[in-house]
Amino acid sequence: MTTTSEVFKCRECGAIVAVLTGGKGELVCCDQKMVEVTPDKAKKLIHDMARPGTP
Repeated sequence: MTTTSEVFKCRECGAIVAVLTGGKGELVCCDQKMVEVTPDKAKKLIHDMARPGTP
């Protein structure tokens, strides 16, 4: 079984949210609607995130 998720990013603070399951509505951060990013952009965002224990 494959899982499809949607990834959203806040334009203001850069927070990233992955929605694995959910319903209707919109995600809001910093009083702004979060924007959905493409799967390729999501992979890059996740890859560029700091890993625990790294300098």
